[in-house]
Amino acid sequence: MRTHIHSIYLLIALVIALAGCSKREEVAPAMKSTEGLPPLEAGAVVYAQQCAACHGNNGEGNGPAAVWLYPKPRNFSAGLFKIKSTPGNSLPTDEDLFQTITRGLPGSSMPSFTFLSERDRRNVVQYIKVLTSTTDDSGKRVSRFDEHKPEAPMEVPPEPPATLETVAQGKLVYDKFKCAACHGETGVGDGPSSQGLKDNAGMPLRPRDFNSGSFRGGHTGHDLYLRIATGMAGTPMPTFGDDAMKPGERWAVVQYIQSLRRKESEINDILAPADGVIHAMRATRSLPTDPGDPLWETMDSTRVPLNPLWPEASPIPAVAVRALHDGRRVAILLQWRDPSMDGAAVRIQDFQDAAAMQFSMNGTTPFLGMGDANNPVNLWHWKASWQQEVEGQRPDVNTAYVSMHADLYPETKTLYRTAEAAGNLVAQPHTSSVEDANAHGFGTLKSQPSSGQNVMGKGVWRDGFWNLMFVRDLRPGDKDDVAFEVGQSKPVAFAVWDGQNRDRNGRKVISNWYQLHFEP
Repeated sequence: MRTHIHSIYLLIALVIALAGCSKREEVAPAMKSTEGLPPLEAGAVVYAQQCAACHGNNGEGNGPAAVWLYPKPRNFSAGLFKIKSTPGNSLPTDEDLFQTITRGLPGSSMPSFTFLSERDRRNVVQYIKVLTSTTDDSGKRVSRFDEHKPEAPMEVPPEPPATLETVAQGKLVYDKFKCAACHGETGVGDGPSSQGLKDNAGMPLRPRDFNSGSFRGGHTGHDLYLRIATGMAGTPMPTFGDDAMKPGERWAVVQYIQSLRRKESEINDILAPADGVIHAMRATRSLPTDPGDPLWETMDSTRVPLNPLWPEASPIPAVAVRALHDGRRVAILLQWRDPSMDGAAVRIQDFQDAAAMQFSMNGTTPFLGMGDANNPVNLWHWKASWQQEVEGQRPDVNTAYVSMHADLYPETKTLYRTAEAAGNLVAQPHTSSVEDANAHGFGTLKSQPSSGQNVMGKGVWRDGFWNLMFVRDLRPGDKDDVAFEVGQSKPVAFAVWDGQNRDRNGRKVISNWYQLHFEP
C-alpha cells in the first residue's frame, strides 16, 4: 500500500470534495456509486457518505456532528481502538474493525451499520486503516497498519459453568485488582476515582455501570473476557494480560460482573436487533384510528434498538414498531417504555417527550443526521406538547404558576406565547400533533407550510408506556412528501426524546436505517 499512499490521499481529497458538493446534480445518490470501484476507492466513498460527518474528513474525530456527540467519535489518526481482540497496544485485526462497524457500540452514538452491504463494510475497513497514517522521516504518509502489523488475536478459553463459587471467586478478583476504585463496590460506576477519569483527548469519562450501562464491545462472556484482557485503548481502562491475570481469574470476574446486571438490562442485552425489515401488513379491515385499537395486538412488533447521542442514566433502549396499510393509507404504531409523561415545557427546567420517523426521499440510505444535499429526508416529528394542545389540555404559565398575574398579548388570544404572537409557523395552533418537515443535512430542517401538513398522529401515555400512531396517505402527491408503493420498501429511521432525561434537539436516542416494506 505504501507505494500508492500519495495517490490514495488524492483520491480521498476528491471523494471528500464530491461528498461536500452543494449542487445536487454533480453527485450520484448515496451508496450507489461504489458499484464497480476497487475496494479502497469504494471504502473512501462509503466513508465520505456515512462516517466523515462524525469522524471527520481525515479521520481525526472532528466531523461537524462531533459537537453533538459524547463520548466523542474515534480519532483514527491516533491509532487507538477500544474494541479489539489483539493484546496490549497492538492494532486491531480487520475482523475487529468489521465487527465494530457491523454491531456498532451499544450505549454510544456509534450505530450498527448492518444496513450497508458486507462488501461496503469491509471496504470501509481498508479505508479506515489508511486514515491511521502518520508522516515518516522522509515526509511520506505511512499507514500504521503497514508499519505495525496487528498481533494474532488472544485465545479465549471455553467459559466454565457459572456457579456460586465462581461468582464468589470473581468478587475476590474484583477486589484484588481494585476494580471498585473506578467501577464502585456495587458496579454502578461510582468508585472514588470515577470523577477524575479522562480519555486520551482530555475529556471526562465515567467508568462503565455494570448494573445497567450498555457494554460497548458486546455483552457476552467472550466479549467481556476480551475487554478485561485487552483493555480499552485511549481510556483509563488498562489491560489485564496474561502477565497480570490468569484466564481462570478473568472468567471468574466476568461472571461476577454479569451477576451485577439488573434483570431488565440483561434482557435488553440478549434481545437481538431485527433483520432490518419492518413489514407494513395489508389490513383486512379499516385501519385503526387509535393507538389502543385491539387490532394492533394481533400483530407482531419489530424491536428497533436505540442508541443515545449523549450519555444518559437510563436511556430508552428500543422502540417497538407495527405498521398497517389498506392500499391507500398507512398507519404506523410506535411503543416505548417511559416512566413519566412529560408534556409542554412551560418552565425553563422542563423538557418534553417526543418521537420522530425519518424517511429517505429517494430510497437511498444517506447519513443518519438528516441526510445530505443530494439525499433529502422527510421527517414526521410528534411532540407531547402538541398532543396536549390538540386535546385542549396544554398547560401554560397560568397552570404552572397559579399565583402569577396572567395576561394576554394584544396580538394573540393565548397567554405569554410570544412565538405564536410573532407568527412562528411551528407555534401556531395545531390540528395535528405531528410536524411534517424536510431536511438535507445539518442545519437544514424546515417545516412544511400549513397546506403541506398532512400527517396525523395521536400519542397516549399509559402505565409507563407511550403508544404513538402516525397516519398518512401512501401517495399524497406533494413533492416534499415521501411516497410509498405497495410491494416496495422505503428506508426509515427512528428517534425518541425523553423529557425526564432533559432530551432536546440533538440530545436523543436514535436507530439506524431500517426498511419499511409494504406487503401486497
